Amino acid sequence: MDQGKEKSNVLQILLLFFIAFLGFGTVGFVFFKGMALWDAFYFSLIILITHFPHQVKETFWTQIVIIILILGSFAIVAYILKFLAEYFFEGTFKENRRKKMMKKTIAGYENHIIICGFGRVGKQIAEELSSEKADFVIIDRDVKEQNTAANKGFPVILGDPTEEETILKAKVLKAKALIAAAGSDIDNLYITLSARSLNPDLYIVSRCAKEESIAKLKKAGADKVTMPEQLSGYHMASMALRPNVVDFLDIIVDGKHDELQIDELEIQSDSEFVNQPISSYLYQKNNNINVLAICRSDGTTRINPQGDEIIGINDKLILMGGRQDLEKIIPRI
Repeated sequence: MDQGKEKSNVLQILLLFFIAFLGFGTVGFVFFKGMALWDAFYFSLIILITHFPHQVKETFWTQIVIIILILGSFAIVAYILKFLAEYFFEGTFKENRRKKMMKKTIAGYENHIIICGFGRVGKQIAEELSSEKADFVIIDRDVKEQNTAANKGFPVILGDPTEEETILKAKVLKAKALIAAAGSDIDNLYITLSARSLNPDLYIVSRCAKEESIAKLKKAGADKVTMPEQLSGYHMASMALRPNVVDFLDIIVDGKHDELQIDELEIQSDSEFVNQPISSYLYQKNNNINVLAICRSDGTTRINPQGDEIIGINDKLILMGGRQDLEKIIPRI
């Protein structure tokens, strides 16, 4: 038996009980109180609905008006009680409280990442960012996807990510990066244009389905454009050709493994290591960190740099090591 039929049966049983009590009271007052049949019915109805005995001195039509008013009041009260029960016990209250907490969480974000689109690609991105304990906000126009994200505990905004008003709610002005992961290249183009116009310093990564859209997305302001299908094909081919190499790379890229990870650190202008050799700090024996590359601010890359390589402003260091060792270095750079 489904829930709707069960509720209907309960209402029918309650109605039968009400009629039975009304009949019992009417007969009882006729025999034991000597009332007229209508007066006994009226008196029983008043007691059942209000729980207080009232004098039966009104005229017949006045009694009819009183009964209608009482029944109308009873219907209003019943509806209010039903609404309150649904609000507090069927999730509405909990849902509103969750939304308020989520808005408060998003309001406190800075240097976070915005994910536009919570489809197959967006879900995987969110899982990876969550495993890295990164702050992020999801935007999706689909209520079902919003509920899916919320049930996972992810901060999510229901709205169209191609509209500036929506990405402003995600605090794009204070964000570090935005990932346009919508299923349509046109949507990703609009998302990129809107985000770039609002925050010129935002780092934007866009998903792309068609190769001819790559140039358009880069012109719109995307820093990086990726084709998931192409990457997936490359990864699968590499697994077949060099399975051990791929397994090793998966370990160091996957944030779930503590033993070995790769991280990226940008040297700020106020860092004490600007114009200093790498060996001044990063090659100390207690760090157990390897510098795989230096991405220079001019766009060049130095692979496997030596200890005497000088660190410059805005250089990005690609480091490899254990999670704990990397966490020791990150605050000091």
